[in-house]
Amino acid sequence: MRTLSPSCFCIAAVVAATIIVAVSPAFAESSAAEYNAQGVQAYNAKDWESAIHSFESAYRMERANPTVRRNLCNALQAQANEYARAEDFDTATKLLAQAITVDPENASPLIQLGSYYLHVDMNADAAARLAEAVELDPANLDAQELLGDAYYKQNNVADAVAQWEYVRETDPGRRGLDAKLEKAQREASVENSFSKSASSHFEYLHKPNINGVDLNKVLRILERAYREIGVKTGMYPPAPIQVSVYDAEDFERATLLGDHVGAVYDGKIRVPIRDKAGNVLAEDELTRRLYHEYTHVVVRTWAGNKVPWWYNEGLAETFSNDLSAADSALLREANAQGLLFPLADLEQAQLKKLDPDALNLAYRQAHATVDFLWKKYGARGMSAMLESLRAGASAEESLIESHRLNYDLLQREVVQTIGTELAQR
Repeated sequence: MRTLSPSCFCIAAVVAATIIVAVSPAFAESSAAEYNAQGVQAYNAKDWESAIHSFESAYRMERANPTVRRNLCNALQAQANEYARAEDFDTATKLLAQAITVDPENASPLIQLGSYYLHVDMNADAAARLAEAVELDPANLDAQELLGDAYYKQNNVADAVAQWEYVRETDPGRRGLDAKLEKAQREASVENSFSKSASSHFEYLHKPNINGVDLNKVLRILERAYREIGVKTGMYPPAPIQVSVYDAEDFERATLLGDHVGAVYDGKIRVPIRDKAGNVLAEDELTRRLYHEYTHVVVRTWAGNKVPWWYNEGLAETFSNDLSAADSALLREANAQGLLFPLADLEQAQLKKLDPDALNLAYRQAHATVDFLWKKYGARGMSAMLESLRAGASAEESLIESHRLNYDLLQREVVQTIGTELAQR
């Protein structure tokens, strides 16, 4: 957060500064100076609304004064940040659009707006705003890196790598950058010859030799998922949603995931359309995988990265296939042996933690758990759960708030539905 000073309408350093009540002679007789001083006082008290009101009054009197503009811009940015913390990105982005209009030569609100657009997957808008920020302030590495993020999320991997490499040359120790570059370069080595296609809500990268009929099958399934899961959840993620279509070998090379993983969503839907023998997946299996991964898109759009693994994967399983008799039998046997996981142990991502057999059990348990919640409480319970998570509540707090169940009660209810009693792990 910036700290403002009323001294000559100047903006102080990022650290807190002593307020010096003085104004430049040019404004000594002007009530604009008084409004500015009131705004600074409110800003330093973190009363953003009052600060904005005072700075707007000064701005109406002195539109050409750069410090009045900058102070109003900073107050609008601070208020936008509060709304963003509360996950109200619609209001936050409107405030930042106003800030950009007030102080058009300032890269800071453009960077902030670009980062918010990235958060809600409005990637083209993010790229446009961040490119403007880079033009205004080429030395700003945050803007440069975020622009790379926007390019990457648009499947423009080459430009993303170029941005990130520039940042790394300037700041070699920048946290997290090497991992992003390594991942993007690995994907580029697989996808650099891929072709692009699009449907109403999705953009695709795919090998040129993938049959058009098979690719259209992917497009058709995902558009159907967009409609059907949208009806269930009331959530329609912003388009275009990025998809990469591989054969089995390229999928493993691009993701470094074993053949026990059928598809993945990591900001992009990644799916192999052929198995290792070169056979195209059966349509029902392809549908299951694509509906599963598309559900992750919906969940991320709704609540970001705040959703526990068991609920995220459980929803994806529930919306992509039915809990089978074989699944229930596996869970009954696991429960009899005391092998079911406490839900608290399934809050974090499990893909790289568990061996394939344990991972399969964790998926089946997550599926049974959310299948129970969905059938008993429906869309209203799901919506309340995701909204609570989005607001920052813990997983179990959100469960209690939305379904009136804690983890222990939920697990007992679930095992009863599969015809057994809960055993201790």
